[in-house]
Amino acid sequence: MYTTPLSTLISSLCLDHHLYADDTTDASSIIHSRLDYCNSLYYKLPKSQLSRFQQIQNSLTRTVMKAPKSCHITPILRSLHWLRINEHIEYKLLSLTYKVLTITQPPYLHNLISVERPRSTRSSSVVTLARLGHLHHPL
Repeated sequence: MYTTPLSTLISSLCLDHHLYADDTTDASSIIHSRLDYCNSLYYKLPKSQLSRFQQIQNSLTRTVMKAPKSCHITPILRSLHWLRINEHIEYKLLSLTYKVLTITQPPYLHNLISVERPRSTRSSSVVTLARLGHLHHPL
């Protein structure tokens, strides 16, 4: 297993190849996309497991912004318009659910969602999704 901190890798990449601002942005985009890849599958993971991804994102953030390790990360994330890992996972799931409900795409997901009839509540804009049991795939 590779144990070099991400910030060290990014810093050495920037120093070794004389990367400029655009190249640093490209490098951060690549790393950030790897963090984002399939992260909706991590919904409801324990915080202990998500903390590893958060540490990587924090390291990437500090490297991009050239901020010291002692600097609080939340204002830096906000300045970059980045969500924390757990917030991004939730945003991605909500966004996907919205797309499935409004444009019925992708069809394989639309078929898995069941919308419950609205109850008489004051907020008519609330949509309740029925929770599906275990999905069985035919072999």
